[in-house]
Amino acid sequence: MTKINLSIVIPSLQTGGAENMAFQVAKAINKDRFNLQFICLYSSTGTTFEQELQRIGVKIVFLEKGLGLNLLTFRKMWRALEEHQTEIVHSHLGACLYAAPWTLIRGKKLLHTVHNLPVKELPALHRVVLRGMFKLKKAIPVSISDTIRQEISRFYSLHETAIPLVYNPVDLRHFKKKEKRQEDDIIKFVCVARLEPQKNHKMLLKAFAFVQSEMENTRLVLAGEGTLMNQLKLLSEQLKISERVDFLGNVENIPELMKASDIFVLASSYEGLPLTILEAMGARLPVIATRVGGVPDIVRDNGVLIDPDQPHKFAEAMLKLAKHKKLREMMGEQGFLMSSQYDIESISLEYEQLYIAYRSSS
Repeated sequence: MTKINLSIVIPSLQTGGAENMAFQVAKAINKDRFNLQFICLYSSTGTTFEQELQRIGVKIVFLEKGLGLNLLTFRKMWRALEEHQTEIVHSHLGACLYAAPWTLIRGKKLLHTVHNLPVKELPALHRVVLRGMFKLKKAIPVSISDTIRQEISRFYSLHETAIPLVYNPVDLRHFKKKEKRQEDDIIKFVCVARLEPQKNHKMLLKAFAFVQSEMENTRLVLAGEGTLMNQLKLLSEQLKISERVDFLGNVENIPELMKASDIFVLASSYEGLPLTILEAMGARLPVIATRVGGVPDIVRDNGVLIDPDQPHKFAEAMLKLAKHKKLREMMGEQGFLMSSQYDIESISLEYEQLYIAYRSSS
């Protein structure tokens, strides 16, 4: 069987939701059917994702792009796609711009996964290019949730039937067995998210300060790095909760972190379909999150949804779950049951079918 030459283009393989999703698909995809390469806009930084992909024999090309629009990167992208004899391109985030000229001129299809609200996902130039390519049917937007699909339809003036839906994946093999957490009196809230404005950690810290004033045997664990690290540490000191908040930075073993926690929290101002919530579901954690983007598609009986920028209501939900173990367990089991439809084994097959279908239509 002749392999299909597939190029996944992405800004980098740093820790993040889009990067995690692309990494999982790349690991699970049928290597007997697809000849896969990654093209990263920026330089190698030796991340775990890079090391693991290289270990399993996936070629990674680093274009060493600098900041801002870079014309030389278009040329490097062209060369990398040509040398791989690429038949279909799957783009993520801002990498779509640099792959667009090649796909247009070579008459190949560009699949672009939309990881966030379309109006928030990309700079204006990227959105203009994608809008034109979608209209000409030279590129296909792939949605990660029902809500994001509706937003893509509205923003790019496309019929929903023209937008394939493939949910974000979670590797449930890491969560097959529920390990009993060592019992103590501390209720641990965990948030796995970049320390950036979108994730609204400031509201989360304010909510947790209220929780602490009512229930001292609680702890907030923050996994992730970002530009707001120092500001958030200072805020935790100002709120007098710094001794009860752990800033862990990037954590490689997220499943173990989840298993050591009681409740997952995410206070984002906007979202696509957060992989970290899916991981929390796989770990049987109840979820408290803001009602944004695709979050309501996956948080139902397995958690509590709060409108954005409502720290007191968020705190009330945190207190409710902290005080009721049976409710936490019930929600956690509901989430685990729901998580099966997002298992990477199923999601990778859906992407394989998309690649085959759109490669044939090029």
